[in-house]
Amino acid sequence: MTSLLLHNSNVVTMAGDGLEADAVAIRDGAIVAVGSAGEAASALGSDTARVDCERGVLLPAFIDAHCHLLSYAASLLAVDCSAARSIAEIQDAIRQRARRTPAGSWIRAFGYEETQLVEARHPTATDLDDATSDHPVRLVHNSGHVRVLNSLALRLTGIDGRTEEPPGGVIERDLETGEPNGVLIGMERLVDQAVPDLAYEELSDAVREASRRFLSVGITAIQDATHTNGLSEWTLFQRLMGDGSLTLDVIMMEGSEHFGELPRSALDGQLVRGPVKVMLHELENAGPDADEVVSMARVASAAQAAGRQMAIHAIGEQAVLRAVEALEAALRKSPRDDHRHRIEHCSVLPDGMAARIAELGVAVVSQPAFIRKRGDRYLQLLADTQLERLYAFRALSEAGVLLAAGSDAPVSPPDPLASAAAAVDRATASGAAIGSSQAVDTLEALRWWTWGAAHAAFLEATRGSLRPGAVADLVLLPKGTMSASPEELRTYAPMCVWRRGEQVVPDSR
Repeated sequence: MTSLLLHNSNVVTMAGDGLEADAVAIRDGAIVAVGSAGEAASALGSDTARVDCERGVLLPAFIDAHCHLLSYAASLLAVDCSAARSIAEIQDAIRQRARRTPAGSWIRAFGYEETQLVEARHPTATDLDDATSDHPVRLVHNSGHVRVLNSLALRLTGIDGRTEEPPGGVIERDLETGEPNGVLIGMERLVDQAVPDLAYEELSDAVREASRRFLSVGITAIQDATHTNGLSEWTLFQRLMGDGSLTLDVIMMEGSEHFGELPRSALDGQLVRGPVKVMLHELENAGPDADEVVSMARVASAAQAAGRQMAIHAIGEQAVLRAVEALEAALRKSPRDDHRHRIEHCSVLPDGMAARIAELGVAVVSQPAFIRKRGDRYLQLLADTQLERLYAFRALSEAGVLLAAGSDAPVSPPDPLASAAAAVDRATASGAAIGSSQAVDTLEALRWWTWGAAHAAFLEATRGSLRPGAVADLVLLPKGTMSASPEELRTYAPMCVWRRGEQVVPDSR
């Protein structure tokens, strides 16, 4: 492999070392020197390729600390309803797909937001039947936690008036007949297991495109947070990597129901086992199911005793509180330093909780882009006291909590720069501001996508900062990125991305 010198750049190491540098030397896929052009060049031989970065900002490549790769890939093949502003528009989009889909085949649609629809409600089975009754239809809400089925899909799924609601789930029903109206909340598993898997050829093509999109925004590694991950998903990811469809490094969380199934790593560390994932289902402004809380506490205790890291999905105040209580109990029973247990999302921070989380040594992995994408929904649904503690990044940071960021794709598209812009201006899509006192600067917001994401996954020895010995995954951003306004930042894109020292954006093949 030819040595590579990236010079004439504004190097931001993210290592917290205060180093001012303008060059990075790379050999055999690893960083060997960071400093002045002369210092970096002296670490390399004469057979060195040189790239003039034209004073652009050179950072460690981004790590998406929370996403769902297979769901994101599948969404690229589904009917995109994210721009719909009425149920009629959703119907039209599904109707168009139905015209070119064989009768009886499933139609997958996603991305609607009921608060953005003129009807201000979820579509129902009757609404979807009007689009097509010849195809089973599954329409997924923007949050990923609501599914709407048409009548044929309800029959195929086996959901009817006698179906009992699972823990944490809700079946909306017709008030007169008691029959399901098609809106299913917190019932992802029951619904999705009835929908046929994509053919491998379809899936691999979609994963290839998903990988390209991650790389195009500077993300070279992801942490897959799907709570059902087990050995079958691990094997599938290996196959996708083996045939070149999946060109990212992956840290795969292990679903709590599959605790102990996954090996530590595969493919020379391209696929690595991550924390044990537990899901707490929540309804709007309501706490999690009591049985799920008990189960979560049991898993936390077992993971702590086994020396494993935990990742607990907790959004609202009650869920965050229960997650913290479970981790406190597990740590009392089996004390262990540097466990780096994680709370995923932590959207509404309970009063006084920042110091409590910091004292435990628990990391928070959140999604700043949701302020922009879902902020107007929050303004409608949350109380003022909750809005003041929504995505309370400054409070958490000042308390000493380790923060990391992710996209939660497909809930929001992977885009670290847009995520950083949302953390800086705290602006919703309509221009309203939420919790301005919790704003941070661009450097800190991008640190969550680099140093923070690496630490949250025990990857800091090789990722998240530019220093000798680190993997040569880097992203070059336009000059002035760190001082750009949030609106400008949303328009920026990486000029170049390297993975293990090889240029992947722009595609150099």
